[in-house]
Amino acid sequence: MASRRGLLGLLAVIPLAPLAARAQATIGLAERRAIASYRQEKYPAIEAGIQQAAGFPVPVDVEWDQLTLPGDAAYYAQDDYFGKTIFEPLTAALRSITTDPMGRDALKAKLQRIHIRYDEKTAPASNYPNGLTFKDGMLDINWRPYANTADLQDRTQAITQLLERNL
Repeated sequence: MASRRGLLGLLAVIPLAPLAARAQATIGLAERRAIASYRQEKYPAIEAGIQQAAGFPVPVDVEWDQLTLPGDAAYYAQDDYFGKTIFEPLTAALRSITTDPMGRDALKAKLQRIHIRYDEKTAPASNYPNGLTFKDGMLDINWRPYANTADLQDRTQAITQLLERNL
């Protein structure tokens, strides 16, 4: 009976082992270097493009530590890693909203900041509206980088529709 309990205890732990190892995965030096390079070399132009599309200097808070995924350092500089999955849809949606003075004024009056993050537990795989919220003037984007890179239009539409409902 004691050996059976021991076996059941072991079986109860086995499925959790991969999850525990994954939760403890840390960002290594390669990832830190790659994200620092991206932030210095590419992100300033992207942020300027977002603010230009918005028509005003809207603060953009990026949770880089959440977007920086272990083992992906070699891909950060590729346009489809962050660009096509997060920044290009955001910029395109803002351009869509600000095509006329009414949209520009509404966006400027209601959008106070943009928050970009990735929470593995809550980010949708492809139902992009589920990864967006607009509350108290903050547009929150919770999408996984480098996933479904061909879904640029779907992501853009999700942000555009959310903003249009809330402005």
